[in-house]
Amino acid sequence: MTADPADYRLYRSQTAVMAAIRQAVAKGYRYYLVATTPEEKVLGAVAKLHERHRILLSPEARRARKEAGLPVAQLFLGPEPRGGVWPYALLATKRLEGEEMRSAEGKRPLQWVAWRKEAWLPTYELRKHEDTGRWTWYLTEAFYRELLEEALHHARKGDWPRLVGHLKTLGHLPMFGGVFQQITDIRRRVQKLWGDTHLRSPEGQWKAPPWKKALEDWPKRPLAASVYLYVDPEVDGPRPRTLGEWWEARRKEGA
Repeated sequence: MTADPADYRLYRSQTAVMAAIRQAVAKGYRYYLVATTPEEKVLGAVAKLHERHRILLSPEARRARKEAGLPVAQLFLGPEPRGGVWPYALLATKRLEGEEMRSAEGKRPLQWVAWRKEAWLPTYELRKHEDTGRWTWYLTEAFYRELLEEALHHARKGDWPRLVGHLKTLGHLPMFGGVFQQITDIRRRVQKLWGDTHLRSPEGQWKAPPWKKALEDWPKRPLAASVYLYVDPEVDGPRPRTLGEWWEARRKEGA
């Protein structure tokens, strides 16, 4: 990678940027901060971060800095801006001068955001799995409780269309090991209310229980360890591959 912010490669999805952050933390980038920048200032923000912390170095240059005992930093932009704001995570092997960084191994895990309720809100947190000891993403406790309570509410009311829609949404979350474990827990707790195999309609026994629709595409297992990270036009269509391409497309739209 060159030191030109326009050449910064964009991640293809929320899952991709989360996979990249997880990979970096596992490799020793344990200090972090999560922040946002206005989308119209993103190129300048990336340039300033590179000037301060050399975030756009090639892998070879990063290795050389690490061997020299210098802090090594990487930037992880979200896959796209929303609400005029672009979220990012700055990770480093040591605390960076002038930055309020926390340790991913401390009491407050690294939290990543999602666009919810018309704002970027903390939604996922990176922790070590209690069984495997590997880094994985979980839903934050607050968001997990929100999803669980909504599911149980619809089940208690017997509002099957909303319950099915809610569960289908859960099935499309970034399915890292911790998230998969949590949404599976939600599904099982809801099934205790509706019954594992049978559900009675007002007229009697369902011929085709409606909740089955929610499980047709339910994920069978967590994501594989490897995730394709960057935008690929052959797969993703004519999307910007770099920050420079995104900026040029934005400029044309505003012209």
